[in-house]
Amino acid sequence: MSEQVNFVDILEPRKTQSGIFSFMSRNWRPQRTMVMDKYCSTQDLKDIVANSVYLDSIIEAECSRTGLSKEKLHQEVRSYLEEMGLDKKMHVIRWNGVFFLKICFMMKIKMFVNEAAVLTLKSKMGKNPVLFLPTHRSYADFCLMTYLCYHYDIDFPAVAAGMDFYSMAVIGRRMRETGAFYIRRTLAGDPLYAATLKQYVRTVVGKHATPIEFFLEGTRSRSNKSMPPKYGMLSMTLMPLFAHEVNDITIVPVNISYDRLMEQSLFAYEHLGVPKPKESTGGFLKALRSLNDHFGNIYINLGAPLSLREYLHNDTSHSKETLKPIDLQQLTPDQFKKVQKIADYVITLQQKNTVATISNLLSLVLMQSLMKNQLLEYEELIQEVEWMVQELRNLGASVFENDVRSSVDRILVVHRSMMRLDKEKRLRLISGVLTDLSSEDKKKMKGHILQAQTMVVAVPIVQLQLYVNPVLHYIAPPALIYLIVQRQALNRDKLLEDYRRVRKLLSHEFFHLEKDDDITFNKALDYCIENRVISNSGDLYTLGDGTKLQYLLRWATWPALTTLLKATEVMTQHSSCGHKQAVKLVQQRVESERVHPYCLSLEAIANCLQGLVAAGALVKLKGDDIKYELVPAVMKESNILVNSILPSFSVDFANNYVVIDDKAISRL
Repeated sequence: MSEQVNFVDILEPRKTQSGIFSFMSRNWRPQRTMVMDKYCSTQDLKDIVANSVYLDSIIEAECSRTGLSKEKLHQEVRSYLEEMGLDKKMHVIRWNGVFFLKICFMMKIKMFVNEAAVLTLKSKMGKNPVLFLPTHRSYADFCLMTYLCYHYDIDFPAVAAGMDFYSMAVIGRRMRETGAFYIRRTLAGDPLYAATLKQYVRTVVGKHATPIEFFLEGTRSRSNKSMPPKYGMLSMTLMPLFAHEVNDITIVPVNISYDRLMEQSLFAYEHLGVPKPKESTGGFLKALRSLNDHFGNIYINLGAPLSLREYLHNDTSHSKETLKPIDLQQLTPDQFKKVQKIADYVITLQQKNTVATISNLLSLVLMQSLMKNQLLEYEELIQEVEWMVQELRNLGASVFENDVRSSVDRILVVHRSMMRLDKEKRLRLISGVLTDLSSEDKKKMKGHILQAQTMVVAVPIVQLQLYVNPVLHYIAPPALIYLIVQRQALNRDKLLEDYRRVRKLLSHEFFHLEKDDDITFNKALDYCIENRVISNSGDLYTLGDGTKLQYLLRWATWPALTTLLKATEVMTQHSSCGHKQAVKLVQQRVESERVHPYCLSLEAIANCLQGLVAAGALVKLKGDDIKYELVPAVMKESNILVNSILPSFSVDFANNYVVIDDKAISRL
């Protein structure tokens, strides 16, 4: 069972004109992450980096390698620092806060925060650096965390931002003045830039006395669920701990859940291969017009602060690197393994702090209605959502809902462009529009060029799946156990063995810690038995009679398992294949068969290919373009396993009673 968390709407007190201006202009004395004798300005940070012993040694090496003068390389370092360096300005932050609040009220947003967790964190701050590691589901994540810190008098975080924003006129500069520092997507090919960035991040962590914020996943999750972490940024931020510049570092995992994603339509098209539009100031201003609508609630749930010294059991020393001057110490291979372990664990903490919103619950109910091709009347809808609330709580999810009826009514307004009640008060999914892809867009398509009618069917269902995805990590373990037992009665050892194999194949689609497989398995097995999904007699497990829950478990993992099966079928036919070609071929096969439209997702296909690599069915070769080599025996075993547990459905998504047809024509 989940623990109930009390959330507080921190925007409610600002809902007056004077409430905005008086709050954003108030006297503000923030809590810093560390108490220091001297606090470094943003210019001080750049000077410390430019004059560091570490960069001096890198410049010496670059002089020998390239023949360039030290003076020229020092100038290059300074230019890099100007490009990346943050430059906080309080008056800009205050005006940005006014703009942020006005946009929030235009969007009819409520911002619910786990206030007890924030106050606990604040009471512990002052001794060592703090890293905020939020989930990344929307561009709004940047603004939300900064505003939260202002609201609770915590110093503004220094936020790692991508270079896409740097090139945006006006906005790039305003973001820098609000606390952003810019990093390039890749460090390959420019060792001096890489060294400058590492030293800058290290200096900000060790000497700036403000929280550091970045996204472990490295980019927005277009699927609205957890992705495997990237390790580069975390390894830079933890260097001060391994080099003993600081005594400890506190990590704060943060989960941000949305009733409605601003980018839901764009994400759906990206899943299907339509390239995302380039970030620009003009595009941002154009997007503002679409924000005058209901976007519902946002839930920010901070996890318990994680002391890395305690997590690592004080094991941060005893390497040859500690014999070097502090500035010259770098991560050892053993320390990098610890970084990976920490990153993987933090992703699971983010998952643990997921708030299952009423949008997630209603989307589960509507997707199930689509699967059954049966319309739900309003009263039936309320009953089904209440049942979903209870089941997710039984699975350990936090569901912040008390009045389901009023919440459903609210979400039907928030998502009125995606779902609605018809004249008979039955819940319907609104169909996609016929999309006329331009020839330019067709050239840029990342996958197989889908037929127009395929897009009509797929776009609304992919959008709906985006709100099903955030809670699937709760449902997947019992679902896989049920599907394995559904195949045939078996004992516990065989059940656990097959469970582990399937989890590895889906390790990128449903992120989890492999070392926790046994614990997760035992909890899921107990849940299945308690809810009559399966039954056991001695050590033999057979199907139970909990048919309603069984149906939910069957369809919830159907898209992922189907995508995985199609990937095994396609890759079996190729002894060697490039990644881009593999994705296209799988997407093409999915389009030719009547399966769940989410199986067309490029991200889901890529995740399944990565799962096959993890299971040893493919060997991944890195180069200019990623290639896969087939391991026939393992691929055959994987195909047989997935095929044996894949549930059977015959759903006509193109002609479904639950979908309201819309013949409007749109041009991208």
